[in-house]
Amino acid sequence: MSDSNTPAEKFKLERFTRPAAFLFLLFACYEILQPFLLDLLWSAILCYVTWPLYFRLRKIPLSPELAAISMVLPIGVLLLTPFLAAAFSFTDDINELLQWLNQSAHQWPEPPQWLQKIPFAGEQASLAWRNFGEDSNRLMNLARQYALTASGWLLQQSVKIAAESMHTFLSILVLFFFYRDGEHVVRHLTTGMRMIAGVQSDRILQITRTSVSAVVYGLLGTALAQALTSMIGFMIVGLPFALVVVLGFLAFFFMIIPTAGTLVWLPVAIWLLVQGEIGWAIFTFAWFLGFVGTIDNWLRPILISREVELPFILIVVGIFGGLFNFGFIGVFIGPTLLAMIYSLSLDWLKRHEQENIIG
Repeated sequence: MSDSNTPAEKFKLERFTRPAAFLFLLFACYEILQPFLLDLLWSAILCYVTWPLYFRLRKIPLSPELAAISMVLPIGVLLLTPFLAAAFSFTDDINELLQWLNQSAHQWPEPPQWLQKIPFAGEQASLAWRNFGEDSNRLMNLARQYALTASGWLLQQSVKIAAESMHTFLSILVLFFFYRDGEHVVRHLTTGMRMIAGVQSDRILQITRTSVSAVVYGLLGTALAQALTSMIGFMIVGLPFALVVVLGFLAFFFMIIPTAGTLVWLPVAIWLLVQGEIGWAIFTFAWFLGFVGTIDNWLRPILISREVELPFILIVVGIFGGLFNFGFIGVFIGPTLLAMIYSLSLDWLKRHEQENIIG
């Protein structure tokens, strides 16, 4: 009995079924990996940024596995410590805050004498001081009213901390394999890009590399500078050294996000005011608003422009857009993706203009 399908019909059927099967497999893989795509991307960014240090460890020489472990351990401690510390102390800190809110001894101090003696503006400044104290008392009373309903919010934040810890741990685990097999991954990626983009693949990869390094080094370098200057300010104020280190560590992460560093220094300034240390409170406001808070306005563009010509507004939009959509990891992913798209588009336009001029 002969086969009813001719070779031509079989060939046509295979031309349809093979791409369909391949697309189905791609879709299935995407559905499986979709919850972890940001973790993979975050691991890839970390691997690329720290690859020169890993390469030096390989030259010692160390095996790929040992070098990868030597890189992953300190990075894991750095990234997981805030989440673990928050997980162990979050509930106790919230309970202490609720107890503090329920106390009745919170009174805003009277305006200092020197404020009332300021020529022409002394009375207005003292009145503003008293009005601010009255507003603060009303806010404190409102906070007391809602303090007892904070248990639901506390549970939600605990779940979020646990989820972020899990994603961070997964990123660190994937980072180990990126280090160990990074050379093979880059080789396969380069081959795939050449199959897709042809002769332009090397140029595309170069633009991608410079965009990633510019954004990441710009964000981290600026945050480090702001964290160090924040620690200097806290030491000048006279805070205990252990507290200065903790606040500096928090400042490094918060300063990555524009204006988020206020969450670190503003409570310190308010606490100094409540304690009657008005001079040091004013110094704290001046130090952070006039100095620390302005560093990112000039240092971040300088660090980023060393590699790529990227408008500052794209960095800000990328930071907030990534933060709102992807959480803290999005702070790096958002501006990095925008920088890549912008640089690739600009390069394509320049090449197109040159081809028109030559043609």
